[in-house]
Amino acid sequence: MIYLLRHGETVWNREGWNQGHRDSPLTRRGIAQAEAMGRCLLGEIEEPRPWAIVASPLGRAWQSAAIVSEVLGLEPHAITHETRLMEIEFGEWEGRGFDQIEADRPGILAQRAADKWRFRPPGGESYADLNARVASWLSPVSAWAKLIVVCHGGTGRILRGCFAQLSREVTMNLDNPQDELYRLHDGRFEVLKTGFDSADVTADTAP
Repeated sequence: MIYLLRHGETVWNREGWNQGHRDSPLTRRGIAQAEAMGRCLLGEIEEPRPWAIVASPLGRAWQSAAIVSEVLGLEPHAITHETRLMEIEFGEWEGRGFDQIEADRPGILAQRAADKWRFRPPGGESYADLNARVASWLSPVSAWAKLIVVCHGGTGRILRGCFAQLSREVTMNLDNPQDELYRLHDGRFEVLKTGFDSADVTADTAP
């Protein structure tokens, strides 16, 4: 069984900027989301110690994984980093919003929308590229019984699509929340609600 989590909200998420392989810190909301996912997992897993945690090496994913690990009573230093679980690379679009991108190159977002699966931003990856590297990681580990994966919105969407053998169209339209997680088993996945309430966060800013 695999439990799949997306990292908590970051500063760039809040600002609406593409992150890709670049990074920004978790906001207080993002930290609270990671804590809520950890508590949800603690209610799911009777004995956390046999579970392995695998995370993208990007800071936002590792920080979220470390928070979850601490909630579960595990050691953050035991988290395994996996580069194939990094977010899709946006190349020159990283650190920018789609409104800025369209202003610089009118019509470029329409080109992307016409074939989002194969479209590559300048210097970046397509979703087809992301699918290939995620599938190469998932294939030998999908039978593992006790695995917690912490990665990204795009990566998590593709991972669920690969695991459940969904069509490209269905995969690309999957949700990618930062306050829910997924239980992957028997070729399907289920959504687990954390009960996260943003009203409990005192300040929606970076710590």
